[in-house]
Amino acid sequence: MEVIDQQNNQPITKSATAIESRSIDYVPLSERHGRLSDQMTIWFAGSAHLLSLATGAIGITLGLNLAWTLIALALGTFLGTIPVAAHASQGPHLGLPQMVQTRPQFGRYGALFIWLVAAMVYWGYIVLDVNLLGATSAQLNLSSATVGGLVLGAVSIAFAIFGYNLLHVGQRYTTVLLVVVLFIYVGGLIYNGLLSDEMLRLAGAFQFTPFVMVTSAALAYQLSWAFFVSDYSRYMPPSTSHRSIIICTGMGAGLGVLSMEAVGAMCAALYPTASLTTALVDSGNLIYPGFGTVLLVVGALALLIFNGMCVYGGALTLITALDSIKPNAPTLGLRIKAIMVVGLSATILGVLLPEDFLNTTFYTVLAVLAYLMAPWTAINLVDYFFIRKGRYSIKEIFNPKGVYGDWNWRGIGAYVIAFIAMIPFMYLSFYQGPIAVYFGGVDYAFFVGIPVGAGLYWLFCLNQNLSNENSLIAKETGKLDLVAKPIL
Repeated sequence: MEVIDQQNNQPITKSATAIESRSIDYVPLSERHGRLSDQMTIWFAGSAHLLSLATGAIGITLGLNLAWTLIALALGTFLGTIPVAAHASQGPHLGLPQMVQTRPQFGRYGALFIWLVAAMVYWGYIVLDVNLLGATSAQLNLSSATVGGLVLGAVSIAFAIFGYNLLHVGQRYTTVLLVVVLFIYVGGLIYNGLLSDEMLRLAGAFQFTPFVMVTSAALAYQLSWAFFVSDYSRYMPPSTSHRSIIICTGMGAGLGVLSMEAVGAMCAALYPTASLTTALVDSGNLIYPGFGTVLLVVGALALLIFNGMCVYGGALTLITALDSIKPNAPTLGLRIKAIMVVGLSATILGVLLPEDFLNTTFYTVLAVLAYLMAPWTAINLVDYFFIRKGRYSIKEIFNPKGVYGDWNWRGIGAYVIAFIAMIPFMYLSFYQGPIAVYFGGVDYAFFVGIPVGAGLYWLFCLNQNLSNENSLIAKETGKLDLVAKPIL
């Protein structure tokens, strides 16, 4: 893969089979590379995988017809994609993975809870991914669910060890396969008239409560990837346009997740009593015998590499948290150890769970994790775009006694108040907030937590003095590459 060295403007080669040496440390200009299209492909394939079928099917199970389900999915995906894509612009301009950037808002110790939430998201996704991959291998008669989950989990761990470049390359080629099979699938259903008029009817088919629930679920699902995006853009050149990378990431993530959610909705509408992967195969075979298996395999391939992305990001988050407790050199050995801890523990649990775990628990797990991250994404983006305007001291972020301190009451206070404000609006299987019950079971928590968190943090920062921080930033400008030595 030929790219441009940002220091001397000469072509260099970044091999996808070379093991990445860096983890949470700053990426120097000499190692910056990549194309904007990479952000589209890694997030198209990183979201158009088998796990996304479950979100798409929620509306059908709630009694909403296909047309209104698709509209609700599109609305929720659009709302969730905005903050997710915005986070992607932080990577090139800071040269850091996503979760390290949380220190300025919450402090070195104050961010530990946020990192715990992020680790739970990563770890939870790996568990769900492995569980689904194992069930898929059994459905394809390749192995038992347990053996399949263990083998494919190990492959995902290998992807994570090789790291950034291999994950990008893998999803680049997987995107091409996905676009082809998804086009054939949707086009085939429409051409053969397999979607009935009742499924596509708008007039008289709208139901408010299920519609808002699907919108909220799609928003939560997309928002759950806010922790990921900067991890896969931090090697991009710092000259990368904010607008361009936000658009490219948004197109990839938005179109990718919506396309597979739409497939999940169609599967559930055609085969409401079947499991999602069985419905996928059966509906694909309606277009052409054997095509359903092709669609299942390509979706599983995307999920396999996405699982590697989760292991990779989970390891970076674990290293970040450990570094806050006790500073550590971000060596390759430490990254591999963190990958093994995160990947192996989640893989083992994934194969121990029942095969129908996804169908019975997915929505609740998704909602809880998204509740926890909604205030964070608001605070982080307000800080980056409106308070500090992208200006941070990279050295001080890693300084145990630095200007960002151990605790930042502004971020912590805004987060706690925003989360408390969400509680009356939550609607879960084990807890129903009074306001959510009053509105007939409609969950408005995300629409409360995000603006409250953003607004409070902005207010709390009005009297913040950034002069000392800005002077430190000025001193390190142009000198970061001198201290960003190769990590072994």
